[in-house]
Amino acid sequence: MALNDSVNLANLHVNERTSLLSSLPADYSFQHVEILKAMGVEAARSIRIGCVPERGTVKKKLLTRSIWLNNNKLKSIKNLEQIVESILEVPSQLSWIDFSFNYIKDIDDCILKYPNLKIVYFHGNCISKLAELMKLRKLKNLRTVTFHGNPISNLPLYRLSIMYILPQVLNLDFFPIIKNEKLSPPPTETLKIIRDYEAKEKRTPK
Repeated sequence: MALNDSVNLANLHVNERTSLLSSLPADYSFQHVEILKAMGVEAARSIRIGCVPERGTVKKKLLTRSIWLNNNKLKSIKNLEQIVESILEVPSQLSWIDFSFNYIKDIDDCILKYPNLKIVYFHGNCISKLAELMKLRKLKNLRTVTFHGNPISNLPLYRLSIMYILPQVLNLDFFPIIKNEKLSPPPTETLKIIRDYEAKEKRTPK
């Protein structure tokens, strides 16, 4: 029986825990990936960052909390868990994932399986509805997001809307959210999106 993530994390050697916390990302960018599926750790690129993360001794997978999937041909993030589970020694520790410069139109709930996510890049995609961002509201540790270069970034009061949709976020599109921005009242349409989402959540069986 496979050990669960919490046991794996607890049982990592001291040097492995250090590697996990400080390692460079697993780079799967520029690989013409069209759908998310299980991938081998040997497919991680070293050209951009000079090396690949070390491997753990339990699963022989990568000791990192970050995955780069930018500049591929993804239209969806469905089945995210398949690639995460196949390449990370401790999948539950995923904290940064880069989906930038793909063709993604929506945000699948599968991303919620990784509550330790702090950084998510979606810039340069095809997201056209602010309501899609509501799905990230449940990631309470999320602090940095990017959405510029999507159709939503052309909407009026785009930045202010995201501030209210994702109140836990501190940095948007590589710029910190400042105190004065937080004093602005929420856009009417954004409030409607939030109310509709919350009403739907209440109706959904747990």
